[in-house]
Amino acid sequence: MNTWRSQTQSSLFAIGLAFSVAACGNAQNSETTTTAEMSAEQAFFADLLEAPYDGAVTADAEPVDFASAFADLPDGVSLQTGAVSVVADSGATRVEDFAIVYDLEGTPVGVEANEVLFYGFDPDAIADRIRGTNLDATLKVADRIELRGVKSVGMEAVSKLMMEQYVGAIDEFTPLDDDIVTDIGAVDVFDYNFEMKTLLIDGFDLHPFIYAKLEDEADEVEIDDESLEIENLLAASDHDERHGFQMLGAWMRAFSIDAVVYDDLVFEYAMRDNDIELSMNMSIGLSGLRDYNRGDLAYSGSWDAVIDGGFPIPDPDGGATDLKTVPMSGGVTSSTISGFKMAKAFEALANWQMPETSEADLFDLGRWEMSNYTLDIAEKSLFKAEALVFDSEFHWLLPTSINLSLTDTGYNIGNLFEVMTEEMGEELEPGLSAEDLRKGLEIVEQYGFECLCGDWALDLNWNESTGAISYREKGQFADAFKGTTSADLGFSTPERISALFDLEDPETGFETAFQEDFEFRGFESVLTDTGGLSTLFEMLHAIGQAFPEQEGMAMLTYNDAAQLRMLSVNMVNGMKPMVRQEMPGADPWMDALAAFLEEGGTLTISAKPPTPINYALIESYEESGIDPGPEEIVEIIGLTVTHTK
Repeated sequence: MNTWRSQTQSSLFAIGLAFSVAACGNAQNSETTTTAEMSAEQAFFADLLEAPYDGAVTADAEPVDFASAFADLPDGVSLQTGAVSVVADSGATRVEDFAIVYDLEGTPVGVEANEVLFYGFDPDAIADRIRGTNLDATLKVADRIELRGVKSVGMEAVSKLMMEQYVGAIDEFTPLDDDIVTDIGAVDVFDYNFEMKTLLIDGFDLHPFIYAKLEDEADEVEIDDESLEIENLLAASDHDERHGFQMLGAWMRAFSIDAVVYDDLVFEYAMRDNDIELSMNMSIGLSGLRDYNRGDLAYSGSWDAVIDGGFPIPDPDGGATDLKTVPMSGGVTSSTISGFKMAKAFEALANWQMPETSEADLFDLGRWEMSNYTLDIAEKSLFKAEALVFDSEFHWLLPTSINLSLTDTGYNIGNLFEVMTEEMGEELEPGLSAEDLRKGLEIVEQYGFECLCGDWALDLNWNESTGAISYREKGQFADAFKGTTSADLGFSTPERISALFDLEDPETGFETAFQEDFEFRGFESVLTDTGGLSTLFEMLHAIGQAFPEQEGMAMLTYNDAAQLRMLSVNMVNGMKPMVRQEMPGADPWMDALAAFLEEGGTLTISAKPPTPINYALIESYEESGIDPGPEEIVEIIGLTVTHTK
């Protein structure tokens, strides 16, 4: 018989319940970084690791009966410990050689630590949750828990089990070819573990574990092996999916933590498929979170993340079965999240109900920031980002503000092509040798176009009071071009739109709101040449000179940069008669484009209607039988193309 949760899954869940925080981690190597050089938040976590316990100490304290907390673990899960003692100066219960593991088909799977220190620990709080009792109480688990010398145990077996269940789930609904199943089964994960120097949990409380129970939960959905009809499978799947989401919501609201901090986290992963090996290692110097309260998180951050690994590819200089390993590396100096609020959303999820549309301040994804992100392949820079920032605001479930910015960010196309041709033996263009490609890339690099890099920012705002929507985008490509794009719309307020979800026929409500409130107010795109046009034409001429024998290169070879630039201007002017046939008034637009190519400066495309375009205006044309022609449409939307030097 199949039930929602197998015994194996229950046991693994119990391990996660007791030590879920140990499964995440980030870290900091403080050997080369002083506290003065750290950010305030980074320094907070670094100091927390070093700060001694400042709680009350009882001189004649006895070791807390911590083992009773785990006395009712599911079958197959066991607690293993060494010596137990009391630390005199802090009153902490010290447990040596601590481990909590599950016997997965003969392989112990879990987490172990050289020692664990329990400060102000209440074993009954954990024991009740494992037993499923006293679920409506709020309890303090501990003032502090410190785990030192933490590492995983037997994670390779977990990886194998997950792979088997994944293949089984797919095969159950869409039968797989036997060869595919065999190939997947041949994958051997031989190195899969993590370890960290210290894991500190400060101020750990449990809150009521509450969710809306399913009507048939007492009997759990079961599927008869003799009647595996698709309807039954889908019904069970829906049941399981809902239950799983509810458990997530209930669990995320069932605890709060003042702070968590980790240091020197190392994660290693390696797999083998026949004779092909793939590996990835990650280390993080310092990581922590503070003020997690039932789904709301004040701050989370990690610093000094480093990734390195290698993946196999066919060796272009070898035989059909020869392989070589291409190294991959990268890192992130810092990655942070602040102001993340999901407590109300998790409550709605646990109760399996749509949040009230009157709940305007339902959740907040917070502010996400990342600095100095790099990714290298074959020791060549592929991607970099000096800074990435994302921020947003919501009214109920509707986004009212989205802000995204990237600073000095982009891909090095030259290096990508080099890796593809040199390391992977790819032929990007028939007849174009690797040597020719390298020569071309050197020219592109010489003129500063090898990297599609620059700054970019987006701001999208939906006004809570008026319903006005504004879109603003700006960017700069290297030292070549910069530009902006903006759009302005009228629309219903977020409050009105959210209220439509309460209607029996929301679709009709949306249609009415659109007809009454939507209007197009304006659009503008501005492109400014900051030296890019001159450099571009110089680069094209240099490419022509480097490849005079290549087909189609004659124009680039025998015309210098100034001549190429004038050819582009003449080409635009030569298109005027053809464009004029479709749009008689387009000559000023073509003149503006030609002037931009010839002189640089700024090219602006603007649509600013004299009267905002809305449903009533469109309907008035339909009722009067007027079918506007191209020139009339241009006047209606207020389209202009202008050039300024």
